[in-house]
Formats: sequence, structure tokens, C-alpha cells
Amino acid sequence: MKNNISQKERINNQKAEDVREEFSGKNLTRFGGTGLIRRFFNRHSIKDEIEKRIKIEGRRECKYSAGSMIVSILYGIFLGYQRPSQMEVFTTDGVFQKIAGLIGFPVQSTISRFLSSLKVSVARELAALNFNFLMKFRGGFKAFKSITLDMDSHVIPVFGNQQRVGLGYNPKKKGRKSYHPLLCFIGETRDYIGGFLRSGKRHTSHNAIPFIKSIIKKLPSHIKEIRVRADSGFFSLDMLKFLINSAIEFYIIVPIQTWVQNKIMGIRNWRGIGYGVEVGEFEFILNRVITIRMAVIRQKVKVGESPKKQLKLLHVEGVLYDYQVIATNSNLSPEDVWRFYNKRACCENFIKEGIYGFGLDKVVSHSYAGNSAWFEVLMFAYNLMNFFKEEVMNQNKVKEMIQGIRERLFLIPGRLVYKGRQWILRLERTWFYRCEYEDALAKVT
Repeated sequence: MKNNISQKERINNQKAEDVREEFSGKNLTRFGGTGLIRRFFNRHSIKDEIEKRIKIEGRRECKYSAGSMIVSILYGIFLGYQRPSQMEVFTTDGVFQKIAGLIGFPVQSTISRFLSSLKVSVARELAALNFNFLMKFRGGFKAFKSITLDMDSHVIPVFGNQQRVGLGYNPKKKGRKSYHPLLCFIGETRDYIGGFLRSGKRHTSHNAIPFIKSIIKKLPSHIKEIRVRADSGFFSLDMLKFLINSAIEFYIIVPIQTWVQNKIMGIRNWRGIGYGVEVGEFEFILNRVITIRMAVIRQKVKVGESPKKQLKLLHVEGVLYDYQVIATNSNLSPEDVWRFYNKRACCENFIKEGIYGFGLDKVVSHSYAGNSAWFEVLMFAYNLMNFFKEEVMNQNKVKEMIQGIRERLFLIPGRLVYKGRQWILRLERTWFYRCEYEDALAKVT
């Protein structure tokens, strides 16, 4: 009886045959590409660094150390399982555990107890660990003379009464309690550089100034030019004063309030830059010595469409426009201010990657400290994958979403056999992305 079916036989065999299923296969796994992750983790000594830097007081001796627990969670996140309950698939996959070099995989209850036992200080240690890896991978940012900080926030709805959740702005689940984390990314490299979990009742700009101070304090001293991009949630007079006094270049969206509309109505010298877009600017006097430029961009609304940000004071106009106002202290022309700010749109994609690729919108513990630690582990996984894309897949400028990488490089059918006094993982020889996998394996080995 033939055990294998050649591709030629599949083409020539015109008759469809019934196939009977039975659970009798041995040493099989669907995570045949896990070896790439293991080699990448080992190259950067992930587990050793976690054991060295993360100290959990009062934790008794058990099967899984803090390093083993966090590395296991990282494997689960890398392979697309965003909750501890989903990760239980690894507990019975001995081949995966063998490939990953794990002594076992913790069940959901073990992970839950681990998270609930943590203190907020552990989340801070995880954040420091993430930053240290970032500095190590980027070589201390020695090649950077300037850096762009993209600030944003994200609402995480919850289904319960977890510690420190609150009721506030929630566009997707109105009336539901939530967390409202603050995040900061590096525009040039897409790296996550810092953030923390806040109550959902907090405004976007809550503690934003101390947060920026903490980020700037961590940056290498040779970086003299710092730029900040942020949406309208971060616009405030205190924020503008702080950035100006700190000599930080900023590009912040201004809410289209009545006083802003009145200023826009006074603009007479609109200048077209093509595609129905016009630019102008006005000055905003912050105090007796500080004046801020406001770059204004308006774009004609297509016939039959409704404007997104039509000025209420100009509703009688025959031509409708979408308006955007950007506060800045740069010397760029209004159109260049607009173009530079628009690059911040990538920040929205970083958060989408965190949501759909890593489970940033999932809450897994009742404890605030546990959820904070989980948040930091997710963002650590985000950065590690960002490094993986560059180091292993040579994706520096254009970077792929993690889901595509999983399907091609990690989720490969394989069978583990013992032959010639060594373990061999036999991957599917007809795997469509075999060449790409072998190139990645060569780079990480």
C-alpha cells in the first residue's frame, strides 16, 4: 500500500476517492516553523535576560520559572493565540514543545495565577526589559541624529469589573467600561518605545506630559532633534508650552472648535497644491512671547459625498470642504507640515498590528497589575517581531503584517522522527513557501 501520493498522481487521478479520518498519527504538529522562533529567541538570549531582569518577590518554587512562563506566552503570541485559554493547544503538542525547547506548556489556570500574583513593579520591569532590547538591537541609535515620536492611545473594552477599569470615551462599545492605554512609537523604525495602561475614564492627554518627559529622558544624549506627532486628543495649551520650552518640534492636530473656525474664516490667501487641496495658515498667540503657527488644509468634497469636518460657521457656502488644522513650531510650508504629519498614519497601522496580530484589545486578568504585565509582554512581542522582520526576513522599509508571516513560516505541517541518533523534523516537502523558509533559516542559524 502506498503511503505517499506524488503530485503527478494527483493530477492524473481523475476519480475522486473518499478519505477516512482517524486520530492515529504520531509525532505530528502544525507548528513546524517554530524552530525559527526558537533560534531567534536563543540568538538574543530572551529567556536568560528575562530571568536576570524580572524579579517576582514571594513566588514559590514551581515547574515554570518567570522566564519560562513569559517565553511560553511569547511563543503563543507569535503563533497567533491571543488568550491563555487558546494557548492550551500547546499543552498536548509534544512535538511543538520539543522544537521550542520547552519542558512543557502551562495551562490556562497556571498562567492566570501567575498574572494575578504580579505587582505593578513587574510591569515596569518588563517595560525596562523591552527598552533595553530596543537599544541593543538599534545599537543605541548611534546612526540617528533625530527621532520622531508618534503618540497615540487606544480604547480596550472589557466585559467585567476588572481593577481600575472606567467608563469613558468608547467609540466601538458605547457605555462599556474600558482601559485606555497610552502608547508611543518611533516613526523611523516602527518600534514601540513606551506606554502604560490607564483607566478608561481618563482623557487621551491624561499624564501625557510626564509620559513624554519619561520617554525623552531615556533617549541617548546624542539625539538632539526630537519631533512629536499626535492627534487632537493631545492638543492642550499646557502641552504646547511644554514642547516649546523643551525645544521639541511638534505637529499636533487642532480640534475644529468655534475659535478655530473663526480664524479659518479670516484666511484669504488660500493656495492650491493640486487634487482639490488648498492650504493656508494663521497664527495663534499662546502668550505675550509665544506665537504658534497653525497650518490649515482644506480639500473639496466630491459631489454626492458629505464632508467629514465641514465648518458649521460656513454651512452656507456652495463648495464644501474637509478641514484639518495642524499646530506646529516648524519652519516647513503648510503643505509639507501636512505631508509630514500624514506619515503618522503608520502609527494607526502599528496599533492595528497590535490588535489583530498580538491581541492588544484582549484583557486576560481581573488584576490591574496582571493586565499591565500582559500589556507589556504583548508590546515586547511586537518589538521582537519587528526585529525578526528586519533581521531574518530583510524587511526594513516595507514590513508585512504578522499574520502572513505566520501562515508562510510558522504554521507548517511537520513530523518528528528519530534517525541516526538525532531528532529530525520532517516538514512538508511540497510546502509552497519552502524557499522563503530556507532563506530565513539560513539567516537565523
